[in-house]
Amino acid sequence: MYGTRGSYREEDSSSVTRTPTPIEDIPQSLVVITRDVIDDQGMTGMGDLVRYAPGVTMGQGEGHRDAPVFRGNLTTSDFFVDGVRDDLQYLRDLYNVERVDVIFGPGALVFGRGTGGGAINRVSRTAGESIRQVEASFGSFGQARVAADLGAAFGETLSARINGVFEDSESYRDEVEIERLGFAPTLRIAPSDANRFDIFAEYFSDERTVDRGVPSENGRPWTGPVETFFGNPDLSYSDIEVATLRGVFSHDFGAGLSFRGVVSYGDYAKYYSNVFAGSPVNSVADTVTISSYNAATDRENFLAQADLVWETSFAGLDHTILFALEAGRQESYNRRVNSASGVFSLDDRGRNFEPDFSLAPAIDNTNELDLFAALVQDQVEFTPELRAVLGLRWDSFDLSFDDRRPGAEDFARRDEFVSPRLGLIWEPVSGVTLYSAWSQAFLPQSGEQFNSLNASRAAFEPEEFENLEVGLRWQPSDGLLLSATLYRLDRTNTVAPGAAPGTLVLTGSQRAEGFEAALQGEVREGWHVIGALAIQDAEITSTTSAAPEGRVAPLVPRFSASLWNRISLSERFDVAFGVIHQDEQFASITNAVVLPAYTRFDAALFFALNDTVDLQLNVENLSGERYWFTAHNDNNITPGSPTAVRLSLAARF
Repeated sequence: MYGTRGSYREEDSSSVTRTPTPIEDIPQSLVVITRDVIDDQGMTGMGDLVRYAPGVTMGQGEGHRDAPVFRGNLTTSDFFVDGVRDDLQYLRDLYNVERVDVIFGPGALVFGRGTGGGAINRVSRTAGESIRQVEASFGSFGQARVAADLGAAFGETLSARINGVFEDSESYRDEVEIERLGFAPTLRIAPSDANRFDIFAEYFSDERTVDRGVPSENGRPWTGPVETFFGNPDLSYSDIEVATLRGVFSHDFGAGLSFRGVVSYGDYAKYYSNVFAGSPVNSVADTVTISSYNAATDRENFLAQADLVWETSFAGLDHTILFALEAGRQESYNRRVNSASGVFSLDDRGRNFEPDFSLAPAIDNTNELDLFAALVQDQVEFTPELRAVLGLRWDSFDLSFDDRRPGAEDFARRDEFVSPRLGLIWEPVSGVTLYSAWSQAFLPQSGEQFNSLNASRAAFEPEEFENLEVGLRWQPSDGLLLSATLYRLDRTNTVAPGAAPGTLVLTGSQRAEGFEAALQGEVREGWHVIGALAIQDAEITSTTSAAPEGRVAPLVPRFSASLWNRISLSERFDVAFGVIHQDEQFASITNAVVLPAYTRFDAALFFALNDTVDLQLNVENLSGERYWFTAHNDNNITPGSPTAVRLSLAARF
C-alpha cells in the first residue's frame, strides 16, 4: 500500500527447500521480489520483474509467452504457483501475488523435471487479512488498468479474499492492443490452531495483438520508427483462458511433525495466429519477407503433492526432515498450421497479407503424461555455525504421444531419474553466511512442453544439468541483505548431428559461468533499495543441432546491472530513481545479429493524499533512450518503449 513504508526484502522462503527456511540458510542463489517492489515500480508481468533478478533476461516469446533465460538456458515451462507447476506458454500477470521467488540453478529436488537454469515461483495472496483496496492506473500510449484486493474474516474460523484485475491498453507499437481479465477468490477454513484448509481459484484471460517486433538489417536491429509493425496486425493475435482450482490442507500433529497436502486442477486453452517478419530487411531492394502460422494448445493438469515435515533431534544433531510424494497427469492437444511466405516492400510490410491457413497441419498431436515422484531432504545443524541441506528426488516420467497426421507414427517413452542436491552453509561471524552447493536436474528428450517426441528422441536419455556454486550472504543491518554467487552450470546430453546424414547423437553440451550479486532491503530508515548485477559467459562447448562449438548463447549479456531506490522525503512524500543497464547480446544462437548495449533510467513519485488515498507517478525511460531489449530470433526483435508516464491512484476503505 502506497501510504506505508513497505519492505524490499523477505526473511525466509519455502521455494527452494519446501520448508520455511531463513534465506541465509538456503544453499542456492535466490532473489525474492516483494509485493512492495512490484507496486512501487508498477510491475504487471514477468518481463518487468526479472530486470531486478541478476543475470536473468526475458526472451520475446513470439509476443505471447513468458520465456526467461537463466544462466544461458531459456525456458517456457519452469513456472510455479505456490510450488505447483504452471507450465503452459502464456504471459502471466502479477495482480494476485504476494511475492515472487526467482531461483537460480537446478531446482529439480523440489520442482521436478527441467528447472535446469532456474525457476520462478509465484506466492499467492491468501485469505486471512482484512483489506479493502482498489487501484486504477492510466498512462502513455493508451494504458489503462484497474485492480482490486478485498479480504475479510467471518468469525475466528473462516476468512475470504478476492483479487481482480481488468486491463484494456494500447501500446507504443502501432495497432498493438491488450485486454486482460483476472479473478482470483480464496477461502481459508481454520477450525483449530492445528488444522487449516485453503482453497484457491482463478480465472484469467488474455487477448492481445501478437507483436514480434522488427527484423534485423546488416547484423543489427532495423532502425526505422520504433512504432512500426511488421506483418498483418489483424491476423496477429493471441487468446488464452486459464482456469485453476487448488486445495491445500495443513495439519500440525505436534512434537515437531506436520503435514501439507495439495490437490490442483488446471484447464488451459490457447490459440494464436501471427503474420511476422521472416527475414532481414533487404537494404538494397527495401523489402522484407513476411511469414505466418497459427497454433492451438489445450492442456489439463491434475497434480497432487503430500509433504511430511519432521523437526527432531537425534545423534546429537537438530534435523528438519522432509518426506514428500507427488503424482499427476497432464493431457495436451497441439496443432499448428504453417502458411506460405511473401516478399513485401518496407512501405507495405505485409499489412494486408492474408495467408492460407486451410493447409494440412504441420503439427497435430495429443499426448498424455503420467508423473510420480518421491523425495527426501534433511536440513541438519552440525553446530550453530555449520549446517547442511541434503536431498534426493526420484522421478517417473511416462509419456504417450499420438501423432494424428496421416501416416505418422505414435511414440511412447518412460524416463526415471534421480535428482540430488548437496549444500553446506557456514556462518563464520554473525550476519555473514558462506555456502557451497552441488545439484543436478534432468529434462526428458520430449522437450519442456513434451510435444517433440520422434523416433530418434524416443531412444535418448534425458538432458542433464549439473550446477556448482559458492555464495555469500551478508546482513550489514537487520533490514539489508547483500548476496553474491559464483557458479558453473553444465548442460549435457543435448542433441547433435550424427556422422551419418540425418542421424542424431547425444554429444552436444553447453556451459555457463558467472558471478551474480543482489542487494535488497532498507539501507537506513526511509531508504529502500533493490539491485542486481551479473557478469556471465554462456557458450556451446560441444556442437549441437542448433550451433557449432564456440557459439555464444543468445540473450546473455556479458554484463548487466540494475538499481532502484525509494527514498522518503517526508511523512507523505517519497521519490524513487532506477537504472537498468545491459551489455550487447546476441539475438539468437546464429550469433549473426547483435542487440546493442543500453542504459535506461526510470523514476517515480509517491504522495499520500491522506491516510487512505495514495497517488503514484512512474516514468519509464526518462532520457528517451533508443534500445532493443529482447528477441525471439534474428528477425523478431522488440524495441524498447520511448519515455512513458503512468499515473496510479490507490484507495483503501
